[in-house]
Order: sequence, then structure tokens, then C-alpha cells
Amino acid sequence: MGIKVLIAGVLLVLSIGGYVLALTITQRNAGHKSGLSRFLFAAATIFLLLLVIVPGSIFSISTGEVGVVKVFGEAKSIVSPGIHFEFWISNTVERYDIKTRQINLTFEAYSKDAQTITGILAVQYQLMPDKLIEINSQYGSINALEEKLRANIIERAKSVFSDKGAMVIVEGRSSLSGEIEQRIAPMMAPYYVTITTVALEDIAFNEAFESAVEQKMVAEQEKLRAEYDKEKAIIKAEESLAVAEREAKAVIEKAQGDAEALLIMQEAWSSLTPEVKEAMLTEMFYAKWNGVLPEVMAGDSIDLILNGLSRSSSSSEATG
Repeated sequence: MGIKVLIAGVLLVLSIGGYVLALTITQRNAGHKSGLSRFLFAAATIFLLLLVIVPGSIFSISTGEVGVVKVFGEAKSIVSPGIHFEFWISNTVERYDIKTRQINLTFEAYSKDAQTITGILAVQYQLMPDKLIEINSQYGSINALEEKLRANIIERAKSVFSDKGAMVIVEGRSSLSGEIEQRIAPMMAPYYVTITTVALEDIAFNEAFESAVEQKMVAEQEKLRAEYDKEKAIIKAEESLAVAEREAKAVIEKAQGDAEALLIMQEAWSSLTPEVKEAMLTEMFYAKWNGVLPEVMAGDSIDLILNGLSRSSSSSEATG
């Protein structure tokens, strides 16, 4: 815009200045036009024509844009970013933003098992710069192109959902964006665009199905909790079993030790003479006896007690 104003200002000054000088020279010559005044009139007229033609024919294309030049309404050429000149009376320029654009879509679809699905989809795309003449000729405007794109993308997205059951869609939600992109990308050739990103931002089912999914998730969580408790109980039981096995092993080892000790004692006892055995039994009897006579006594017991008493008496006299 600045260069247009500058050129227009210069041409306007030159045009007005030429007419003023031409009129001044003519008046000085008593109304007769000299060669100089005619030249100035012609030059001023040319500058005036340039003022009408030049500023309107200069235009600029910004970075990230591409221009399509139309001659009497027909797309003829493409111009890149920069300053350009096109005769404005016959030529017009339409600018196209070739940076990434986005289409937001909300649509309804049906799963393979006839569940209603509401989807929100964001699709980013770029125009093919070398195909802008075709886009302009076939669609006329970006809005018209996007309307065609919307219809095609929705149709392809619906086909992805119709191939799957509702639960499969729920469980494989993370992969749906990629599947939709694979389905629509090959179909973009007639629209002269390149798909860059497809994002399925949200999907929703009817309330009955959402409730069923929630109940299933709760059941699965309870199942996982039950499995965890079961595993925990098994681990605890295994630990208790290990403790019991260690204790049982200790008891067995002790019993084996006692049995071996008893066997040794039996062998040692068998090797003693009857006199030594009798003496040992007598000593053991008196070591355990509390000095109180039992009410009932057998013959052997009486002998032991009497012998013990006589021994005690003898020992007392010897000491006295």
C-alpha cells in the first residue's frame, strides 16, 4: 500500500505541475500555445493517465500466500510472494493462503452393531501451490472447496465407524484418528490438497450404551481387584506353608536327635553290669524321693526304702 501511495503522489504532482506550467507559459504568450506548453500539456496528460493505471496495477503477495492472476475472469498464471504489476482493467489477482488450514467437523455415524455415535473431528490440510489455477477454475473459492472436503471427509469417517462394533471402537479409540487419515488421504487428489493431520477429538454414544460401558468398566475393575486379592492370598498361603514346612522340619530333626540320643542311652545301659544298674536305679530313686512313705508299697519298694534308711543311719553314726 505504501508504494502505491508514493507512486500515485509522484504522478499526481507531475501531472498537476505539468498543467500549471503549461497554462503559465500559454498566458505569458498571450494565449498562444508554444511548443513547450504543448509538450507540458502532453506530459501532464500522460502522467494523469499513469496515475489512473499504475497504482491500481501494482500489488503485493505476502509470505505464506500465492496469487492467481485472472485475465478477464479466467485464471491464467500464479505469482509468488513479492511486488508485481498487472494491468488492473483486464487483470485481477486472487490471493490464497497456503499455510496450514483446519476444518472442524461434527457428525453422526453408526457402528457395525447399529450404535449411534457422535464424533468431533479436526482435519488440517494445505493447498497445493502448483494447483491453484485448477482450484480456482473448478471451485472458484476456498469456501466452496472446503464444503466439498467436508462432505468427503465425513463420508470416509463414517465408513471407518460402520466397519467396527461399538465396543471395538471404544477399546481402539486411540487408533481411530490414524485409520480415518488413511481412509481419506488417498481421496484428496481431486481437491488438490494435502492432508497433514487428522485428530478425532471426541466420540460419544447414546446414554444407554455409555451406561453399559461404564458398568463393564466397573466389572472389569472389580475382577482385577478380585484377581489381585486372590494373588495376595496365594502369596500369603505360600508364605504360611513355607513357615509350617520349616517348623515341621525342625520338629522332625529334634525327634530324630532325641531318638538317636535314646538309642545311645539304650546301648550304654545294655553294656552295664546288673550291680551297676541296681546302684544307679537306687541312686535315682533316692534323688527323686521326698522322704514320705507311700500308703501302698510292693516288695521291691520296701527293700529300697529300708536299705536307704539303713544307709542314712550308718552315715549319721559315722559322722557323730
